[in-house]
Amino acid sequence: MRGLICTAAITLVCVAPAIQAHTEKLTGTFTGTGRACFGKLVVHAKTISWSTTFSRCESLPYELIEQTTDADVDRYSFKFTRYSPQCRYRYITVTHRGASGTDIGWDVIGYGSEQSYLADKANGYTANAPDTMACYLIRESK
Repeated sequence: MRGLICTAAITLVCVAPAIQAHTEKLTGTFTGTGRACFGKLVVHAKTISWSTTFSRCESLPYELIEQTTDADVDRYSFKFTRYSPQCRYRYITVTHRGASGTDIGWDVIGYGSEQSYLADKANGYTANAPDTMACYLIRESK
C-alpha cells in the first residue's frame, strides 16, 4: 500500500510541470465582447480574474482540473479554490480554436456549481444551464 501511495505522489510531481507549461500558453489578458460579457479575463500563473457586467471574480486562486487538446480545440477547465461573494462562478472553461489564430477564437464559460460544469461537459460545452454564462473573447497583444 505504501508503494502505491509513493507511486501516486511521484506521478503527480511528474505531471505538474506539464500542466504548468500548458497554462503558460493560456496566460494573458482577454477582452469580452457583447453587453453581458463586456470586461476582462486575466489568467496569471496562480490566479484568474474575470470581470463582466454581472460578476467580479478578482484574483482568485485556481486549480486546473482538466486540459484537453484535439486537432482544432484546446480546452482548459479550472476550479476556483477560494470563494468570493462578488463572483457568480465556481468553475470556468476556456476554449481556443487554434485555426483562428492566437488573438481570436477564444471562449470562456462560467459555471455556478460543480453540477453545472459536469452536466455541461457531458453535453459538449453548450452552456445551457441557468447558472452558466458563455462569452466570446479576444486576446490582447502581449
